[in-house]
Amino acid sequence: MGHPDVLVSVNDREFILEALRKNLRVDGRGPFDSRPVAYRFGPGDGTCEVSLGSTRVLAVVSASLEPPSGGRGNEGSVTIHVEFSPMASPNFEQGRPGEEASELAVLLERAVRETGAVDVESLCVLAGKRVWHVRCDVHVIDHCGNIAGAASLAAGAALLSFRRPEATVDPQTQRVVIHPADAREPVPLALHHLPVAVTFGFFAESEGLVVMDPSVREEAVLGSDLIVVLNAHDELCALRKGGGCAVDPAETTRCVRVAAAAAKDIVDQLKAAHAEWERERDARRVRRHYGAEAAADPDRGLPGRGDRGEEPSGGNLSAAERGRTKTAAAEEEDEEEDLGDSDSDEDHSGEEDEDDEGEDDEAVEMSEEEEEGEEEGEEDAAGEGDAMEEGDEPPGRGGGSAARAAADASDDDDDVLGAFDAAAKRHEAGAKKRAKKKATWDDLPGDEDDLAKAIVAKVSKKKKRAKKKAGAA
Repeated sequence: MGHPDVLVSVNDREFILEALRKNLRVDGRGPFDSRPVAYRFGPGDGTCEVSLGSTRVLAVVSASLEPPSGGRGNEGSVTIHVEFSPMASPNFEQGRPGEEASELAVLLERAVRETGAVDVESLCVLAGKRVWHVRCDVHVIDHCGNIAGAASLAAGAALLSFRRPEATVDPQTQRVVIHPADAREPVPLALHHLPVAVTFGFFAESEGLVVMDPSVREEAVLGSDLIVVLNAHDELCALRKGGGCAVDPAETTRCVRVAAAAAKDIVDQLKAAHAEWERERDARRVRRHYGAEAAADPDRGLPGRGDRGEEPSGGNLSAAERGRTKTAAAEEEDEEEDLGDSDSDEDHSGEEDEDDEGEDDEAVEMSEEEEEGEEEGEEDAAGEGDAMEEGDEPPGRGGGSAARAAADASDDDDDVLGAFDAAAKRHEAGAKKRAKKKATWDDLPGDEDDLAKAIVAKVSKKKKRAKKKAGAA
């Protein structure tokens, strides 16, 4: 629709019309060519600035939990508000939205709500009590023609990139808890399709002369305009005609067909720009949580992997260095398991002291019930083993089977066999001692009475050994 406040001279008007009759436009485009579109998402979710040629529009989406309205307790709501900034054009005034802004807001809201572009049932948190109310604020920053087309692209891009907080309901208290983005990843909106507005302009001076995506100077010359809102599935979402110039129904049908073909390309371009922004968003999120190196390497440092907390601060180790670090840590852990000679009770500490004095190195460990009766025999057998290692003849004492065999033997073969028996016994004693050193309190009986008996037996055993050493001294 024409803008009477835009100053266009008679010569400019005739030049624009004469060029259009020759299928030319002032900016070099064809009659059904649109201006290039650029998208700039961010910095937060649900914010997008769209540039359609020199026309710039900013859309911001927000959400709040409110009671349901309209008698549908299990459905949320979506509203769109359009504001024409005074810095966009001298024709716009600050204050309440004008008639043109209100008409555009109604058109966009009808295209989104009545066609089910947003799944409003997915916005329900607690039926009948709390639902999400999604609000999209569209701000026209620079008006250079076709505000409706730029506003629809900005609103669609902002809704596509919006993430609402995750909300859960306590089943006991029916209390709604909103989780911050650090605790739970925000949830995107459920969009079924993206409505796109395509604007056509008609001239009263020339019947059948139509242009798509008019500029601000062409809008000043237009007799009427037609806004067709479609999606990528060739579905007509909304239609609005303004101005006093009559339009042939056949011409309207032709405009709808042209808009359907253009809407597919526009939606594909919008989704491609959004996918690129999603990759950048994920990279920023990984960089913020796991470092710059993790953001550059998609196979490392991502959520769910086991290498998230193994690197030092900074995360500057290479893959080979990380592998060497893990291998060294594993070897160190194995060495600690092999050297697990730290004692857990007083008896083990006493045994370590006796080993340092060299008194029971070759003593054979027996059960606690047999220790008192055969303690002297174990020491005699240990002494005989020492004498055999030095090449001496064993004494004829009956301290053990190996000692008796060595005393009764008269030839060298029997001496050799006795030496082997003594060596085997010393090896067995050493193995039992090492196993006992690795024992912990978990190896003791679990029952309270059995545990008390075991501790008393160990303490009494230690006292007897202490008395014996004191008597020998």
